Amino acid sequence: MNTAGLNLLIPDKPDTERDALAAVFRRGGGEVHRIGRFWDPPAFDPATVRVYGPDSFCLVLQQKLGFPLCSPDDDLLLRLPPEFLRRELSRKTLGDALASGFPLFIKPMMPKQFRGAVYRSAEALADECRGITMETPVLVAEPVTITAEVRCFALDGSVLAAAVYEGKAEVAEAVQFTRSVIKSLPLPRAVVIDVGLVAERGWAVIEFNAAWGAGLNGCDPESALSSIVTASAIGEEACSDPPS
Repeated sequence: MNTAGLNLLIPDKPDTERDALAAVFRRGGGEVHRIGRFWDPPAFDPATVRVYGPDSFCLVLQQKLGFPLCSPDDDLLLRLPPEFLRRELSRKTLGDALASGFPLFIKPMMPKQFRGAVYRSAEALADECRGITMETPVLVAEPVTITAEVRCFALDGSVLAAAVYEGKAEVAEAVQFTRSVIKSLPLPRAVVIDVGLVAERGWAVIEFNAAWGAGLNGCDPESALSSIVTASAIGEEACSDPPS
């Protein structure tokens, strides 16, 4: 990919996969900048900025430098047809979730508010969510056994890179399933789709992630680069639906 004229901003902390992606970006002609004080970054032309790193790093840089970030909607998983989920899934308030039958897998709709996990009781969930309002929206799912997980970087309706990061599975099967997912509903142009093999049920979507913040998890950096770069490209077109 030609990255000439672009600036990739990444954390200054060494990271094997992120460093590999930076090397590919540099080979394409772009410049890589390792930012330590990301809350006080040097000046850049926003049109040239691309970022790759943790949520806090990228979101603060977005505020400081004024470039857009392409992220999947928090409720995107709930829009999927049931055949792509392989489990019961719903949106509730934290208060309603506490009144539900357990065990349940529960995670916040807004990331990082509390730990997404299988909770065995209302008491365990309440202990985890101390100080969080009962109106907080959460994602509630039937607990299932996932035997393998695959990360897929997609761009404009195509899967560019995929790798198994948990368990054992055929990547080709996961990619074929992910292509069906992409055709089933509108998605951001650049997005990461994590899919898993649910025991005795088949392939299912685990979650959607922003390409600018998703680890490679074994994916080829050269193949994934276009998705990652597009996810922080200037202009609203970066988050529009892929062309038909």
